Amino acid sequence: MIEYTNNLPNKVDYYDLLRTVYEDIDVSELASELENTIACVSVYNGERLVGMGRVKRENNYLCIDDLIVKLEDCREEIQNNIIVKLFNQVNQIKHYDVVVRDCLNMTMSSDDVLYKTIESKPSEEEVRASMENQIQLNGYVGV
Repeated sequence: MIEYTNNLPNKVDYYDLLRTVYEDIDVSELASELENTIACVSVYNGERLVGMGRVKRENNYLCIDDLIVKLEDCREEIQNNIIVKLFNQVNQIKHYDVVVRDCLNMTMSSDDVLYKTIESKPSEEEVRASMENQIQLNGYVGV
């Protein structure tokens, strides 16, 4: 039975999952990587960690990082569910976390795009710039 949690996996499970994708892992950096996590979804099949995804802050961007799913029958579905759940978490967090809100509001807000749309259709560059500073997909991996 596939179960999704909003908690970080323990360091051993996290390391084992990363090892399925990356050959050279600096164990000393694992703790700091997990500490920089803003939102996380861990996926378990029984007690076995089969996937995870997390959102971290890099400079003034929020990035989806370590989106990893081991070979499972429903790998694509699990990946999609992780992304949806991460977006839901970020949308909840932005209401009380100023740093997250600032990252999401770096460029014109969606209200600004909507307002400009009513006046005149925004250019492709305006829409792309607005969307690029939302959440970037970084490190998308399926094992």
